[in-house]
Amino acid sequence: MNEPRYLIHEGSDLPEIPVADGLSRPEALAGPEEAMDARVFITDDEGRSIGHAALWWSDAPPLEGHKPGTIGGFDSTDEATAIQLLEVATSYLRKLGCTLAIGPMNGNTWRRHRYVIGSSGRGPFLLEPRNPAPHPIWWHAAGFEELSRYSSSLMPLDGEAAVSPALKERLEKSGIVIRPLDASRYDDELRTIHEISLKSFSNNFLYTPLEEDSFIASYRKVKDRVDPDFVRIAEKDGETCGFVFAIADLESAARGEKPALIVKTLAVDPSSRSAGLGSLLVDEVHRLGREKGFTEAIHALQHETNTSLKITGRHHGEAFRRYALFSKPL
Repeated sequence: MNEPRYLIHEGSDLPEIPVADGLSRPEALAGPEEAMDARVFITDDEGRSIGHAALWWSDAPPLEGHKPGTIGGFDSTDEATAIQLLEVATSYLRKLGCTLAIGPMNGNTWRRHRYVIGSSGRGPFLLEPRNPAPHPIWWHAAGFEELSRYSSSLMPLDGEAAVSPALKERLEKSGIVIRPLDASRYDDELRTIHEISLKSFSNNFLYTPLEEDSFIASYRKVKDRVDPDFVRIAEKDGETCGFVFAIADLESAARGEKPALIVKTLAVDPSSRSAGLGSLLVDEVHRLGREKGFTEAIHALQHETNTSLKITGRHHGEAFRRYALFSKPL
Protein backbone atom coordinates (compact mmCIF):
# COMPACT_ATOMS: atom_id res chain seq x y z
CA MET A 1 0.00 0.00 0.00
CA ASN A 2 1.31 3.47 -0.89
CA GLU A 3 1.80 6.25 1.65
CA PRO A 4 -1.17 8.63 2.04
CA ARG A 5 -1.00 11.71 -0.16
CA TYR A 6 -2.37 15.21 0.31
CA LEU A 7 -4.18 17.70 -1.87
CA ILE A 8 -4.69 21.42 -1.23
CA HIS A 9 -7.58 22.91 -3.18
CA GLU A 10 -7.89 26.68 -3.00
CA GLY A 11 -11.33 28.28 -3.17
CA SER A 12 -14.69 27.44 -1.62
CA ASP A 13 -15.87 25.02 -4.31
CA LEU A 14 -15.59 21.31 -3.62
CA PRO A 15 -13.33 19.07 -5.72
CA GLU A 16 -14.68 15.67 -6.74
CA ILE A 17 -12.93 13.41 -4.27
CA PRO A 18 -14.60 10.24 -2.97
CA VAL A 19 -14.79 9.92 0.80
CA ALA A 20 -13.75 6.84 2.79
CA ASP A 21 -16.42 4.90 4.66
CA GLY A 22 -17.29 6.46 8.01
CA LEU A 23 -15.91 9.89 7.12
CA SER A 24 -18.25 12.90 7.06
CA ARG A 25 -18.73 14.70 3.76
CA PRO A 26 -16.66 17.92 3.66
CA GLU A 27 -19.67 20.07 2.77
CA ALA A 28 -21.56 18.72 5.81
CA LEU A 29 -18.90 20.20 8.11
CA ALA A 30 -18.07 23.38 6.18
CA GLY A 31 -20.29 24.40 3.28
CA PRO A 32 -19.12 26.57 0.37
CA GLU A 33 -21.30 29.41 1.69
CA GLU A 34 -18.77 29.73 4.53
CA ALA A 35 -16.24 31.05 2.01
CA MET A 36 -13.18 29.09 3.06
CA ASP A 37 -9.92 29.99 1.37
CA ALA A 38 -8.90 26.38 0.78
CA ARG A 39 -9.59 22.76 1.61
CA VAL A 40 -6.97 20.16 2.55
CA PHE A 41 -7.40 16.45 1.85
CA ILE A 42 -5.40 13.40 2.84
CA THR A 43 -6.07 10.60 0.37
CA ASP A 44 -5.32 6.87 0.34
CA ASP A 45 -3.95 4.83 -2.52
CA GLU A 46 -7.44 4.55 -4.01
CA GLY A 47 -7.80 8.33 -4.17
CA ARG A 48 -10.38 8.48 -1.38
CA SER A 49 -10.30 11.17 1.27
CA ILE A 50 -9.38 9.72 4.67
CA GLY A 51 -9.10 13.15 6.28
CA HIS A 52 -10.08 16.67 5.35
CA ALA A 53 -10.22 20.20 6.74
CA ALA A 54 -10.99 23.72 5.56
CA LEU A 55 -8.72 26.75 5.96
CA TRP A 56 -9.42 30.45 6.39
CA TRP A 57 -6.67 33.07 6.38
CA SER A 58 -7.79 36.09 4.35
CA ASP A 59 -10.43 37.20 6.87
CA ALA A 60 -9.51 35.40 10.09
CA PRO A 61 -10.34 36.85 13.54
CA PRO A 62 -7.86 39.37 14.92
CA LEU A 63 -5.57 38.48 17.81
CA GLU A 64 -3.04 40.97 19.12
CA GLY A 65 0.53 40.04 18.24
CA HIS A 66 -0.49 37.41 15.68
CA LYS A 67 -1.71 36.87 12.16
CA PRO A 68 -4.12 33.96 12.73
CA GLY A 69 -5.38 31.37 10.30
CA THR A 70 -8.23 29.04 11.24
CA ILE A 71 -8.81 25.35 10.62
CA GLY A 72 -12.34 23.95 10.61
CA GLY A 73 -14.55 21.45 8.82
CA PHE A 74 -12.27 18.75 10.23
CA ASP A 75 -12.67 14.99 10.12
CA SER A 76 -10.28 12.05 9.96
CA THR A 77 -10.46 8.28 9.98
CA ASP A 78 -7.71 7.87 12.60
CA GLU A 79 -5.12 9.66 14.71
CA ALA A 80 -2.16 9.21 12.36
CA THR A 81 -4.12 10.70 9.46
CA ALA A 82 -5.35 13.53 11.69
CA ILE A 83 -1.80 14.45 12.69
CA GLN A 84 -0.67 14.44 9.06
CA LEU A 85 -3.70 16.50 8.01
CA LEU A 86 -3.08 19.13 10.69
CA GLU A 87 0.63 19.25 9.83
CA VAL A 88 -0.16 19.90 6.17
CA ALA A 89 -2.74 22.53 7.14
CA THR A 90 -0.44 24.38 9.56
CA SER A 91 2.51 24.25 7.14
CA TYR A 92 0.37 25.81 4.44
CA LEU A 93 -0.84 28.56 6.77
CA ARG A 94 2.75 29.23 7.80
CA LYS A 95 3.81 29.67 4.17
CA LEU A 96 1.03 32.23 3.77
CA GLY A 97 2.42 34.32 6.61
CA CYS A 98 0.13 33.18 9.44
CA THR A 99 1.76 33.02 12.86
CA LEU A 100 -0.93 31.11 14.76
CA ALA A 101 -3.31 28.34 13.73
CA ILE A 102 -6.66 28.35 15.59
CA GLY A 103 -9.28 25.64 15.54
CA PRO A 104 -11.60 24.03 15.23
CA MET A 105 -13.17 27.14 13.75
CA ASN A 106 -15.03 27.64 10.50
CA GLY A 107 -13.55 31.04 9.84
CA ASN A 108 -14.95 33.00 12.80
CA THR A 109 -16.81 32.66 16.10
CA TRP A 110 -20.22 33.22 14.50
CA ARG A 111 -19.88 29.81 12.84
CA ARG A 112 -19.09 26.34 14.09
CA HIS A 113 -16.15 26.31 16.50
CA ARG A 114 -14.91 24.66 19.73
CA TYR A 115 -14.65 21.04 20.82
CA VAL A 116 -16.40 19.37 23.72
CA ILE A 117 -13.64 18.39 26.15
CA GLY A 118 -15.65 17.39 29.22
CA SER A 119 -19.20 16.31 30.01
CA SER A 120 -21.41 15.13 32.84
CA GLY A 121 -23.02 12.69 30.42
CA ARG A 122 -26.15 14.76 29.86
CA GLY A 123 -27.33 14.48 26.25
CA PRO A 124 -26.52 17.21 23.71
CA PHE A 125 -28.84 20.19 23.51
CA LEU A 126 -30.21 22.13 20.56
CA LEU A 127 -27.63 24.29 18.73
CA GLU A 128 -24.74 22.85 20.78
CA PRO A 129 -21.47 21.97 19.03
CA ARG A 130 -20.57 18.30 19.11
CA ASN A 131 -17.66 16.20 17.99
CA PRO A 132 -16.26 12.68 18.18
CA ALA A 133 -14.49 12.26 21.52
CA PRO A 134 -11.06 11.48 19.97
CA HIS A 135 -10.85 14.71 17.97
CA PRO A 136 -9.46 17.00 20.72
CA ILE A 137 -7.03 14.24 21.67
CA TRP A 138 -5.79 14.10 18.08
CA TRP A 139 -5.34 17.88 17.98
CA HIS A 140 -3.28 17.68 21.16
CA ALA A 141 -1.18 14.96 19.56
CA ALA A 142 -0.59 17.28 16.59
CA GLY A 143 0.88 19.95 18.87
CA PHE A 144 -2.19 22.09 19.56
CA GLU A 145 -2.86 23.50 23.04
CA GLU A 146 -5.96 25.06 24.57
CA LEU A 147 -6.38 28.72 23.65
CA SER A 148 -9.68 29.41 25.44
CA ARG A 149 -12.35 27.55 27.38
CA TYR A 150 -16.14 27.70 27.50
CA SER A 151 -18.89 26.03 29.52
CA SER A 152 -22.61 25.35 29.57
CA SER A 153 -24.39 25.32 32.92
CA LEU A 154 -27.66 23.88 34.20
CA MET A 155 -29.83 25.49 36.87
CA PRO A 156 -33.30 25.02 38.34
CA LEU A 157 -36.08 27.41 37.43
CA ASP A 158 -37.12 27.73 41.05
CA GLY A 159 -38.68 31.18 40.84
CA GLU A 160 -35.77 32.85 42.58
CA ALA A 161 -34.87 36.23 41.06
CA ALA A 162 -31.27 37.44 40.88
CA VAL A 163 -32.31 41.09 40.58
CA SER A 164 -33.43 42.87 43.73
CA PRO A 165 -36.76 44.74 43.70
CA ALA A 166 -34.81 47.98 44.22
CA LEU A 167 -32.63 47.41 41.13
CA LYS A 168 -35.63 46.44 39.03
CA GLU A 169 -37.45 49.59 40.13
CA ARG A 170 -34.40 51.73 39.35
CA LEU A 171 -34.13 50.31 35.83
CA GLU A 172 -37.84 50.79 35.21
CA LYS A 173 -37.67 54.39 36.45
CA SER A 174 -34.73 55.03 34.09
CA GLY A 175 -37.08 54.30 31.19
CA ILE A 176 -36.31 50.62 30.58
CA VAL A 177 -39.20 48.67 29.04
CA ILE A 178 -38.92 44.95 28.22
CA ARG A 179 -41.11 43.42 25.54
CA PRO A 180 -41.31 40.15 23.56
CA LEU A 181 -40.14 39.77 19.99
CA ASP A 182 -42.75 40.80 17.41
CA ALA A 183 -42.98 37.69 15.20
CA SER A 184 -44.90 39.61 12.53
CA ARG A 185 -41.77 41.76 12.06
CA TYR A 186 -39.27 38.93 12.45
CA ASP A 187 -36.61 40.19 10.02
CA ASP A 188 -36.88 43.79 11.28
CA GLU A 189 -36.49 42.55 14.84
CA LEU A 190 -33.42 40.55 13.78
CA ARG A 191 -31.88 43.69 12.30
CA THR A 192 -32.28 45.41 15.65
CA ILE A 193 -30.86 42.42 17.51
CA HIS A 194 -27.92 42.31 15.08
CA GLU A 195 -27.12 45.96 15.77
CA ILE A 196 -27.09 45.40 19.54
CA SER A 197 -24.98 42.25 19.11
CA LEU A 198 -22.30 44.21 17.25
CA LYS A 199 -22.17 46.81 20.02
CA SER A 200 -22.22 44.32 22.88
CA PHE A 201 -19.75 41.77 21.52
CA SER A 202 -17.17 44.09 19.95
CA ASN A 203 -14.66 43.45 22.77
CA ASN A 204 -15.21 39.68 22.89
CA PHE A 205 -12.31 37.30 22.36
CA LEU A 206 -11.63 36.72 18.63
CA TYR A 207 -14.54 38.98 17.71
CA THR A 208 -15.27 39.75 14.07
CA PRO A 209 -18.36 41.66 12.91
CA LEU A 210 -20.93 39.66 10.99
CA GLU A 211 -22.78 41.12 8.04
CA GLU A 212 -26.46 41.76 8.67
CA ASP A 213 -27.64 39.46 5.86
CA SER A 214 -25.63 36.52 7.23
CA PHE A 215 -26.92 37.15 10.76
CA ILE A 216 -30.54 37.23 9.60
CA ALA A 217 -30.09 34.10 7.49
CA SER A 218 -28.76 32.16 10.49
CA TYR A 219 -31.75 33.09 12.67
CA ARG A 220 -34.26 32.42 9.91
CA LYS A 221 -33.22 28.76 10.15
CA VAL A 222 -34.74 28.53 13.65
CA LYS A 223 -37.74 30.83 13.11
CA ASP A 224 -40.27 27.99 13.41
CA ARG A 225 -38.74 26.97 16.75
CA VAL A 226 -38.66 30.43 18.31
CA ASP A 227 -41.25 31.35 20.93
CA PRO A 228 -41.50 35.17 20.79
CA ASP A 229 -41.99 35.28 24.57
CA PHE A 230 -38.50 33.83 25.00
CA VAL A 231 -36.86 36.65 23.06
CA ARG A 232 -36.98 39.64 25.40
CA ILE A 233 -36.02 43.01 23.95
CA ALA A 234 -35.16 45.94 26.22
CA GLU A 235 -35.82 49.51 25.12
CA LYS A 236 -34.91 52.81 26.73
CA ASP A 237 -36.56 55.99 25.55
CA GLY A 238 -37.73 54.14 22.45
CA GLU A 239 -34.25 52.83 21.54
CA THR A 240 -33.29 49.16 21.78
CA CYS A 241 -30.54 48.66 24.34
CA GLY A 242 -30.44 44.91 25.01
CA PHE A 243 -31.97 41.50 24.41
CA VAL A 244 -31.92 37.92 25.57
CA PHE A 245 -32.57 35.04 23.18
CA ALA A 246 -33.80 31.75 24.64
CA ILE A 247 -35.21 28.66 22.98
CA ALA A 248 -36.67 25.35 24.13
CA ASP A 249 -34.36 22.36 23.92
CA LEU A 250 -36.37 20.53 21.29
CA GLU A 251 -33.54 18.05 20.77
CA SER A 252 -33.94 16.62 24.26
CA ALA A 253 -37.72 16.66 23.79
CA ALA A 254 -37.26 14.51 20.67
CA ARG A 255 -35.37 12.01 22.84
CA GLY A 256 -38.38 11.81 25.15
CA GLU A 257 -36.77 13.91 27.87
CA LYS A 258 -38.23 16.94 29.60
CA PRO A 259 -36.66 19.90 27.77
CA ALA A 260 -34.76 22.71 29.42
CA LEU A 261 -34.97 26.33 28.35
CA ILE A 262 -31.71 27.29 26.61
CA VAL A 263 -30.55 30.84 27.26
CA LYS A 264 -28.37 31.17 24.18
CA THR A 265 -27.51 34.86 23.80
CA LEU A 266 -27.52 37.85 26.13
CA ALA A 267 -26.45 41.28 24.91
CA VAL A 268 -26.61 44.80 26.32
CA ASP A 269 -25.47 47.99 24.61
CA PRO A 270 -22.65 49.32 26.85
CA SER A 271 -23.51 52.91 25.93
CA SER A 272 -27.00 52.54 27.45
CA ARG A 273 -25.53 52.86 30.96
CA SER A 274 -28.02 50.32 32.27
CA ALA A 275 -26.13 48.37 34.93
CA GLY A 276 -28.06 45.25 35.92
CA LEU A 277 -30.08 45.08 32.69
CA GLY A 278 -28.51 41.76 31.68
CA SER A 279 -29.55 40.20 34.99
CA LEU A 280 -33.06 41.60 34.62
CA LEU A 281 -33.42 40.18 31.10
CA VAL A 282 -32.33 36.74 32.32
CA ASP A 283 -34.73 36.94 35.28
CA GLU A 284 -37.54 37.80 32.87
CA VAL A 285 -36.91 34.88 30.53
CA HIS A 286 -36.45 32.49 33.47
CA ARG A 287 -39.78 33.64 34.91
CA LEU A 288 -41.59 33.09 31.60
CA GLY A 289 -39.97 29.70 31.18
CA ARG A 290 -41.18 28.63 34.62
CA GLU A 291 -44.70 29.92 33.83
CA LYS A 292 -44.70 27.78 30.66
CA GLY A 293 -43.74 24.63 32.51
CA PHE A 294 -39.96 24.52 32.22
CA THR A 295 -38.15 23.39 35.36
CA GLU A 296 -34.53 23.88 34.23
CA ALA A 297 -32.53 26.38 32.22
CA ILE A 298 -29.24 26.03 30.37
CA HIS A 299 -26.91 29.00 30.10
CA ALA A 300 -25.12 27.97 26.95
CA LEU A 301 -21.57 28.26 25.64
CA GLN A 302 -20.16 30.95 27.93
CA HIS A 303 -16.54 32.02 27.51
CA GLU A 304 -14.42 31.57 30.62
CA THR A 305 -14.04 35.37 30.99
CA ASN A 306 -17.64 36.27 30.15
CA THR A 307 -19.23 38.57 32.72
CA SER A 308 -22.52 36.70 32.22
CA LEU A 309 -20.99 33.86 34.27
CA LYS A 310 -21.73 36.04 37.31
CA ILE A 311 -25.43 35.89 36.42
CA THR A 312 -25.15 32.11 36.00
CA GLY A 313 -23.58 31.88 39.45
CA ARG A 314 -26.36 33.92 41.05
CA HIS A 315 -28.83 31.39 39.63
CA HIS A 316 -26.81 28.50 41.11
CA GLY A 317 -25.78 27.18 37.71
CA GLU A 318 -23.50 24.14 37.60
CA ALA A 319 -21.35 23.44 34.55
CA PHE A 320 -22.23 20.14 32.87
CA ARG A 321 -20.27 20.58 29.64
CA ARG A 322 -16.90 22.16 28.89
CA TYR A 323 -15.43 23.14 25.55
CA ALA A 324 -12.12 24.40 24.23
CA LEU A 325 -10.65 26.18 21.26
CA PHE A 326 -7.10 25.19 20.34
CA SER A 327 -4.10 26.92 18.82
CA LYS A 328 -0.60 26.17 17.59
CA PRO A 329 2.20 28.69 16.99
CA LEU A 330 3.50 28.60 13.42
